[in-house]
Amino acid sequence: MSLVSREMFAIDGCKMPSNASVTWSGTRADFQKKVTKMETAIANMVNHHHMNDQEKSDENIKEKKEKYVKSLRKNIKKVQKWLDNNDDRMGKGKRPVKSNITDNESAKMKTSKGVIQGYNGVTAVDSKTQVIVAAEAYGQGSEQDLLEPMIDKISENLQETGKDDDVFKDAKLLADSGYHTNKNMEMLAEKEIDAYVADNQFRKRDPRFKDYGRYKDRTRKERAKREGRKNIFVPADFTFPEDLSYCICPAGKRLYRSGGNIFTKGHHSVRFQAPQSACVSCKLRSKCLRYPDRTKTRQVAYFTGRMDKKKKTSCAEKMKRKIDSAAGRAIYSMRLAIGEPPFAHIRSTIGLNRFTLRSKKKVNIQWNLFCIIHNLKKVHAYGMGFV
Repeated sequence: MSLVSREMFAIDGCKMPSNASVTWSGTRADFQKKVTKMETAIANMVNHHHMNDQEKSDENIKEKKEKYVKSLRKNIKKVQKWLDNNDDRMGKGKRPVKSNITDNESAKMKTSKGVIQGYNGVTAVDSKTQVIVAAEAYGQGSEQDLLEPMIDKISENLQETGKDDDVFKDAKLLADSGYHTNKNMEMLAEKEIDAYVADNQFRKRDPRFKDYGRYKDRTRKERAKREGRKNIFVPADFTFPEDLSYCICPAGKRLYRSGGNIFTKGHHSVRFQAPQSACVSCKLRSKCLRYPDRTKTRQVAYFTGRMDKKKKTSCAEKMKRKIDSAAGRAIYSMRLAIGEPPFAHIRSTIGLNRFTLRSKKKVNIQWNLFCIIHNLKKVHAYGMGFV
């Protein structure tokens, strides 16, 4: 019906709670502590109950306590059964991550409305009429590993329409900072995809937000004054001569160079450090050092702005330059208008505010079903024979 232009796709995710409680999340060690805590509570209540048997007490209170003990024993049995049949889920660093007794394929996620136990419904949306061309529900909050699978899904789904050409030959791809890693940028370069993926510092580099730092600094100082916290001197409070042979601190003491050819993330810097004779007896010590009780002297770094020419420019740096250009900012600004409205349509209009099923397989079916409903409404609004 020509509702998909294949010119631009926006990938984004929507985190929603699932049919599982966040209180039943944890590692094996957490669950063992929970069992011990419940067993202790039962023992205390039983002892208290025996003591009350010697005296006259309210029968309603006794009945409530008995029900509570019964509920605790039921929960202990539930947790113990899980401990007997499951091991810890291992994360990237081979460290245990939190499991969930009710739905172990769901994940604990941070959202703007707090921490939830749920799934991340990810979609790829075409720019023409906001038709969803790929969708998948993932049991993880981090989106860094989801970019390549979604790209493969877009190619696979659109090739099934009968066109065998490369979908991304002429199409652009948009994604937010949650998908920005150097590994992902290398993958996009290898596949020769014209992508625009923002990084965490993208807004700070935008000239339209040039006064952001000034207002942020003022807010920080006001909050520190209100909460009784101290403001620490920053490098801008120090004086640096043109030859950078030394620097002067706010107290008028001299700091000497401790390194003049240092590169931090490819940027050249000169380091300065104060002698103990200048710092130990300084009256401004509490305003200069974050931990004056255990830090002896102040150190300052001055960035010259020069880049390390020997260091090869990474794909992530190339993406930053691309997205910081006037054309890059104009193209990336379209991401919000393409990728976000389908989530509002699914959650507010169609009414999927939380996943009602358990396990990734069932939740993914539910997510795809609602995405299909969204697409059918697009067919009704823009398809031939319906307009």
